[in-house]
Amino acid sequence: MTLGFGYLLAFGRPPLDLRASPLLIPIAHTLVAFPFVVRAVLPMMRSLNPDWQDSAAMLGAGPWRVWREIDLPIVGRALLVGAAFAFTVSMGEFGATLLIARPEFPTMPVVIYRLLGQPGALNYGQALAMSTLLMIVCAAAFVLIERFRAGGVGEF
Repeated sequence: MTLGFGYLLAFGRPPLDLRASPLLIPIAHTLVAFPFVVRAVLPMMRSLNPDWQDSAAMLGAGPWRVWREIDLPIVGRALLVGAAFAFTVSMGEFGATLLIARPEFPTMPVVIYRLLGQPGALNYGQALAMSTLLMIVCAAAFVLIERFRAGGVGEF
C-alpha cells in the first residue's frame, strides 16, 4: 500500500503524470518483484568465471558473442527462475495495485477483492473461481521454478 501511495505522489504531477496510465501497474510490479529476480540471478552471476570471458575475448569473440555463448548458457536457467518469480509475485500483488489500478485495467487480485465486496452468490462464485485460477497459475510457476533452479547454487 505504501508503494502505491508513493507512486501516486511521485507520478502525480507533470512531467511524469502517470496516474491514469496503464504503465503505472507494471512499474509498481517491477519494483515489488525486483528483489526476487536479484535473489535468483545474482548467485549464478557471481559463479561466472571471468577467465572464460577473457579467454573468449582473446580468441576474437566480441562482447555480444561472449555473452551469448558463455554467459547466457550459464545464467539462462537462473534468468528463467527469476522471470517465474517475478511473474508469480506480480500475479499476486495486491497492496500497491489496489491504490493505482484503474477500473479499465484491473489485475486478478483486485477483481477478486471487488467481487468479494459485492453481495450475491454469483459474485462469490466468480471470486472463488478466479482465486482458484490464480492459485493454479502460481503453483505452475513454482513448479517451473523448481524445475529450472540450479541445484548447487543458492537456496530458496
